[in-house]
Amino acid sequence: MLGGESIRGVISSLRNNETLLRSKVLLEKENLKDTEGKSSLKKASEEEIQQIGKKIRKENRKEKKILIGIAILITSVFTYFTINVIRQNTVDTESIEILKFQEKENEFLILIEKGDEWFEKGKWSNSVFYYEQAKEVFQKNYEINYRLVRSYSFQCESEFKNCHKAKELLDKLFFMFPDKEKELLEIKEKLEYEY
Repeated sequence: MLGGESIRGVISSLRNNETLLRSKVLLEKENLKDTEGKSSLKKASEEEIQQIGKKIRKENRKEKKILIGIAILITSVFTYFTINVIRQNTVDTESIEILKFQEKENEFLILIEKGDEWFEKGKWSNSVFYYEQAKEVFQKNYEINYRLVRSYSFQCESEFKNCHKAKELLDKLFFMFPDKEKELLEIKEKLEYEY
């Protein structure tokens, strides 16, 4: 209820202000006449109208050409900077990927080295531990899979552990790397009880 009354007051004050303003029609008529009361408009002939039209069209064409030129310039500058940013990003992402790969490769080589040290000492479970970690870095690498199955086979032979894992991994290696069959057959001979 209270809100409706305040709105009515605002509307009525706006109407009152509108009536106080001068009519716009009177202002337009005053602008058309000189101070002496004569009209400032001249009547033009057809030729003058055509010349004025041509002049206006020429100016419009000129303005359009300028606007198109500015638009092309702005677009080309924007495109140039966008392409440069994209090139820098691709170079950056490529170098980042190379660095990540090198880090993974270094980690992989360190884990293999530790596994090889334990393998030479005859500690099969420790070598299996490091080889499994290295396998997590590069899953389908033949060298690490071969070393892991070799450690499994020695562990199976001496401690009777991980024999089934050795057999499964060896079967996968025969399937994944058929060209390395000669090396894998040597390990298969150690796992004769599993086959």
